[in-house]
Amino acid sequence: MSAHTDAGLTRLVREHLGDPAAEIAEQRVEPVEAEPGAFSTASLHRVRGTTTDGAAWSFFVKSVNSVRHSPALATLPEHLRPVMIEHFPWRSDADVYLAAEPLPRGLRLPRLYRLDDLGDDRLIMWLEDVEQDPGAQWDLDRYARAAHLLGALAAARPVPRPDPPRPLNTGLRFFYEDVVPATIKPRLLGEELWRHPLVAPYADGRLRQDVRTLIGRCADLLDALDRLPHTQVHGDACPQNLLVPADGSADFVAVDWSFNDPAAVGHDLGQLLMGHAHLGRTPVEELPKLQETIERSYREAFPAADPAQITFGFLGGLVLRSLWTAVPIPRLAEDPTPDLHEHFRNRLTLTRHLTDLGLSLTF
Repeated sequence: MSAHTDAGLTRLVREHLGDPAAEIAEQRVEPVEAEPGAFSTASLHRVRGTTTDGAAWSFFVKSVNSVRHSPALATLPEHLRPVMIEHFPWRSDADVYLAAEPLPRGLRLPRLYRLDDLGDDRLIMWLEDVEQDPGAQWDLDRYARAAHLLGALAAARPVPRPDPPRPLNTGLRFFYEDVVPATIKPRLLGEELWRHPLVAPYADGRLRQDVRTLIGRCADLLDALDRLPHTQVHGDACPQNLLVPADGSADFVAVDWSFNDPAAVGHDLGQLLMGHAHLGRTPVEELPKLQETIERSYREAFPAADPAQITFGFLGGLVLRSLWTAVPIPRLAEDPTPDLHEHFRNRLTLTRHLTDLGLSLTF
């Protein structure tokens, strides 16, 4: 934020408005709350105001930095911290702009007005403040359109298999092999979690053992995903990161690009399916129909891909990414209100669904 002088901000406002004579009359800075666990996001702000002619302007300012600067690093086990610093892709959002690769028609990025490199692995991005369509609903048609564009994105960005062979999806492997064992896996395998009064009433008699069985298959599942064709992906293509712009300039404005390494075909469908389910906005009983819809639309946009491989990449990646966070472990210490009990009931139902999906995969 401090990297901008008044003259620098005036230049951005003029560019934003397309008015070379615009002058700032009033400005303000409004903090935006970041998502919990956003290790690389230092801060989010809206910088907005008006000109002397009464024109309104606004920028979304995202400050990102290496995980080594993050206060959240101290919450991780000490042995995991250097691994996080080395592997966490803190600058993925900026790298998408620097790569300047075309996107499928109907999908765009927020406009980047300025990228400030502060040194010491710190960046500030001055972005378009996307006005979202307040009436946009995530019905099946919208999900299908999003899946079609994600399929077109994958089809346009295939990644050749390396010679000699090596894992391509290092982000998912890092998450499974380093983050999960140090933070989540011991809780899921232990007894205390399943006896907790927020968990026990909603976990059927088989769930704990089925989760243990699925965890025992995850290493082989990860290896099987490595053998699939890979493409470049968004990495976190949940509905929350696919904004519907009010101006109709695109079907979606894609924000918060995640791990920028390749992933198996179908990978982006996992977060598209799970994004609203995790928040309780999509009931678990609606997921099979939604799964069928988005997979079909993705296939139509990527006809060169083997449909069976798309299905496996979709569901295998979904399980390896979402199983670990289905039970909302960070909320176990909260007061057990009726709303919190309902939240755990929904999430344990989701855990059952994900576990059944994982156990149904053959590889």
